[in-house]
Amino acid sequence: MMIFNTRNAGSLKLLLGLLVIAPIYAFQPSMFGGDHGIAGQKYVSTRTSQHIRYPCNAPLYSVMANIESQAAIAADTWSVESTPFMEPDVAVKVEEQFQGRGDVIAFRVAGGRRLLPEGGSTDVSPGEGRRSRFVIMHPDLGLDIATAESEYCSVIRVDNVDVAGSNTFPNALASIGVHLENVGDIVVEDSSTVYLVVDPSVEKQCLRLLSKELVGVGINLSVCGDSEFMPKGEVQDMKLSKILERQMERKKLEQGFVQFG
Repeated sequence: MMIFNTRNAGSLKLLLGLLVIAPIYAFQPSMFGGDHGIAGQKYVSTRTSQHIRYPCNAPLYSVMANIESQAAIAADTWSVESTPFMEPDVAVKVEEQFQGRGDVIAFRVAGGRRLLPEGGSTDVSPGEGRRSRFVIMHPDLGLDIATAESEYCSVIRVDNVDVAGSNTFPNALASIGVHLENVGDIVVEDSSTVYLVVDPSVEKQCLRLLSKELVGVGINLSVCGDSEFMPKGEVQDMKLSKILERQMERKKLEQGFVQFG
């Protein structure tokens, strides 16, 4: 006969609590911005974006350590994890980190169905993607690179904008609260047409607010289809004015943003 004392009762409550929490946690979205699957099942998109995890200008060792944490989560929970957009020099280091791995695969995507520099080069030719991000997952999920790019890169076309008379696009995006970690390349096709790659989580925010920060008559923003190729053009530097940079840093602190490292 088992004698129930206070200690037994406390242990029983803890066990029951864990049994209730475990199945709920199994279906929760990743705290790193990924989509959890269930071991043994093929990938089915139920994407819910939760960004930002760490800044693209953080120290390299810090970025690498946190991406490795994402890889561990992807391997252990059969989830899909996505990194922020990053510059080529950082992306090449991350790509090297995932070569020959058997626990996860990492697709490097730039959006707009563009190629990336070959052979680990950081030199970007016209028409190639400069800023890119990684989509990390368990290799048995069945996600291909085209689907990864479609799920984690949205391409927005801006027509009838006065590029010369407008604020730079990085400044305009920061002014509407879009952090540059969620922005890929900004490609100026001509004096009135611009394409930009963004995380899908900020797509609606851009469509609704970005035109208010730009100069032009009849400015129109539209989302490009997955089959459309981004054109060659001049890639804008991802630099903020000093004032906006300070404002964005302040917003990060107010939102509880934690910079690793």
